[in-house]
Amino acid sequence: MPARLALEHTARALVGRVRGRVSQYTGIGNRQIARRPPAWPPLAELPKGDPRLGLRDRWYLLGTADAVHDTPVATRLLGEDLVLWRDGSGAPHLMADLCPHRGARLSIGDVVGDELRCGYHHWRFDGSGQCTSVPSQGGACSLAERTKVSVTYPVAEEAGYLWAWIGESSPAALRLPAEFTDDRYSTFPESVEWGANWMLALENLVDLMHAPFLHARSITLNEGITHDRVVVDDHDDGFEVRRRDQAGTNFDWIDIHTGDLAYVRLDIPLPPSAGPGPPLRILGFLTPRDNAATLVHFPRFREVAGRERRIWRTLYRLRLRGTHLHVLNQDKEMLESLRTTDEARRDEHLAQADRPVVHLRRALEADFEAQRARFGLATEPQPAPVALAD
Repeated sequence: MPARLALEHTARALVGRVRGRVSQYTGIGNRQIARRPPAWPPLAELPKGDPRLGLRDRWYLLGTADAVHDTPVATRLLGEDLVLWRDGSGAPHLMADLCPHRGARLSIGDVVGDELRCGYHHWRFDGSGQCTSVPSQGGACSLAERTKVSVTYPVAEEAGYLWAWIGESSPAALRLPAEFTDDRYSTFPESVEWGANWMLALENLVDLMHAPFLHARSITLNEGITHDRVVVDDHDDGFEVRRRDQAGTNFDWIDIHTGDLAYVRLDIPLPPSAGPGPPLRILGFLTPRDNAATLVHFPRFREVAGRERRIWRTLYRLRLRGTHLHVLNQDKEMLESLRTTDEARRDEHLAQADRPVVHLRRALEADFEAQRARFGLATEPQPAPVALAD
């Protein structure tokens, strides 16, 4: 862990301890805490394995490696409430946020050595989820031996990020896009959360023609023609979408990968005010929370070196990140008005520009049906063939 991040984490932990002691001995703040509404989100309404919660047996980006230190972190992924934590050696673990003793949240426990300790009765669990100690029965005992956290998932720490394999099969090899390991690229992480289903977020990314309309008021996507046709070409791991009559002016091209690690790749042309260098390369990773929330990761890359790299990184920190978040917030507002696929698709009327959206749905339908079958879920009725208006 970089020294600066370690120092910031230590400072935050110290502030938390001081606040706790002040509350303990003076009572300050306790009335406010007592009246606070429940902090935990409601349980997912769909059954495990429903594709609207996400495709399983895939790698998902959790966030940067510094997202978790020595304190457990609660998260929700694919409709499951999970806890992300590091053991004493720094190895990351992901498991059900549910103590098998009485159902307490493990995320409000703490880490002791290489084990996660439940805050309720101090039962301990190792990185595999195995219970190692039941203090009320003397510690190690036969009850501990036959008790285990219900679900654990493999986590890999690569290229400064945490990646989790969410599924029931053995994990496939994690193959990162080349931008993560190519020293020619200078990169900044970016993660936001959208209150919308993951498929709506993905459909938004493959929808090139929303850019000149929704993002017309931005410094990067405010140029180009608004009347065009969209071309879709398949490749071994997904498909590519491009505009027929425009290239290199706007959000005019996107490469979609739908394999074990699903992501999209696109380039955004930057104005001279963004500093020297080629277009901005963006990789997009969608991590479903549940039916109506998605964690969206957009690491940014630019192939610059030397003085140009220093200029680019300075401009990004001072100004460009804010303008890029402005664009993401435009997507956020629109997608959160849609929320779920059921609501959004209730009465669709699609145009030729929506061809990538239709192509995406058809490309994933076989995976959806296979997952429903694995979990014994009812087959979804197939919609009538979509006729795209010219």
